[in-house]
Order: sequence, then structure tokens, then C-alpha cells
Amino acid sequence: MHIIQTSDLTKRYGTHVGKSVLAVDRISFTVEEGQVFGFLGPNGSGKTTTIGMLLGIINPTGGAFSLFGASDPKGLLAARSRVGATLETPNFYPYMNGRDNLRIAAAIKGVGRCRIEECLELVGLAGRAKDCFKTYSLGMKQRLALAATMLNDPELIILDEPANGLDPQGMREIREIIGILASRGKTIFLSSHLLWEVERTCSHVAIVRKGRIVTMGKVKEVVSEGTSVLLRAADRTTLAGAMERYPEVTSVRCTDDGIVVGLSSGDLASVTRYLAGQGIYLSYLAPHRQSLEEVFIDLTQDNADSMTKIAS
Repeated sequence: MHIIQTSDLTKRYGTHVGKSVLAVDRISFTVEEGQVFGFLGPNGSGKTTTIGMLLGIINPTGGAFSLFGASDPKGLLAARSRVGATLETPNFYPYMNGRDNLRIAAAIKGVGRCRIEECLELVGLAGRAKDCFKTYSLGMKQRLALAATMLNDPELIILDEPANGLDPQGMREIREIIGILASRGKTIFLSSHLLWEVERTCSHVAIVRKGRIVTMGKVKEVVSEGTSVLLRAADRTTLAGAMERYPEVTSVRCTDDGIVVGLSSGDLASVTRYLAGQGIYLSYLAPHRQSLEEVFIDLTQDNADSMTKIAS
């Protein structure tokens, strides 16, 4: 079942000087039931704007989208009752305790109090429910926000940077909660810049750059697209420069281990022949499994940034 489906969804903002900014540029993607879908991109790439359109906070200027198959205003209003969302900054009363903050949220959502205790248990805050919100750590505040999101037992959960600013322990707690929710059949749409966490948490991913989707699919497929190899030679800078000129190269990146090169084909013999023709002889060549972070950098950095990395 299509939980989220967008078709050429677009958002253009006007400015006071008569110009406009294209924040989201005709993006199309589908999130199926039960997926944990990572929505990734640099700052200003349109992630939060897209979430705002899905939640009805921002009006699109083009294209269309549906939630649970509904796309008309009345249908979307009903569909959003099946959605829970946590935005980047939790919004609670600082001088009230965790349980009372959830009571207010439950009253707004028309949810019975029994759900409050269930959600506190889910996020591991049952033992701190009587403590004042202002005494909570950032990780506890994020977990309380997740508890509030879960009060109406939503089928679709939209999370905007849920682990932003957390220490490793806090990230693990959020990751474990997401795993529990996924095991219960929830569909999760997750916006984040913590790529290692996304790679460990999500089943599917879309990467956006300047408002457009540049790749999308299962995480394991996205990180294995094309051929990536690790190369070493006596002069790393010369090697990197030569590979930049290689016709089938898709990316070149310097690392502590050597030069990681993305290729559009797997013909490694041609690479060695090409380099030998340039007077460069490799001391090491081996397949390299890219991380999601490496794929992200390759797809979202500007050419100038790429050349800076190579020259460094």
C-alpha cells in the first residue's frame, strides 16, 4: 500500500524583490507500508519544506501528493489523523513534568490517559515521568517528543532530525525506539543528516540536492550502485588528478587509506592500463564498499568542493 506518494511536488517561495526561490523541484517518490524511509540532503535541500507540505503546514505550488491514497483536501484531513510527527525542536512546558506534558498533548488529540503510560514505557521514561521537563537531558526531551507523537497510535510516523544534537548514547536510544516501532508495523519517514544512523536504521532512502532527488532505493542498493575501488600509488595527488580525467570516473575522493574512485563500469584492467599510460603505477587496487555517507557526499557536493577534496 502506498502510504506517501508524491508526483512532481514543487514549492517555490517568492521574495520581496520579486524573485523566487525554488525550494522543492518536482520531486516524485513513494513510501510503502512498513518501510523506514530516510529522506536525506544538505541544509537547504528542501527536506523540511517537503515535510511541511505533507503535514499541511506549507502549501505546494505545483505537483501533487497523497497520504494513504487520499489526495483531495477532505481526504488528506482524515489521513493526517493517522499520522504522528515530531519536528526538530520538542515543544513542551518546561516547568511541568513529563507525564503532565503528555496529558496536555493527549487532551488535544482526544486520547485516553492509558495511552500516556504505554508511551512513557515505550520510550523508557516511565521512571522519570514525575520529573520536571526542564531537568531532562536532550535525549530524554527527544524521547518525550516521540512519546507524544505515538499517543494516537499513528500508522505513519514522520520524524524531522530526531537524533539531532544527541550524544552516541542518545542516538542509540532513538535508534532502538525506531526499531521497536518498525517491528510493530509502523511506517516511518525520517529526515536526518546523521548518515551512519540512517544507514543502520532505514530500509529505503532518497537523497535530495537543491530540491531534487538525485538517487533513491533500498539502502543496500544505493550504497552498492556502480563500482568503487580503493587505489594507492607513490604520489597520491598525481593519482587523484589522473583519475579525475579518466572517462568512466564518477567520483574521486581522497581518504587516509588512499584514493576512493567511483566508476561507471567494472573494467579495472582498463584503469591500470590508463594509469600506466600516464606513468603511474599502482601499489594497491581493491574493491571498496561505499558507506551511505560516501554516496551522499559524491551526489551532493559541488564540483568545486570535489576538486578541493582532491587537492587536499
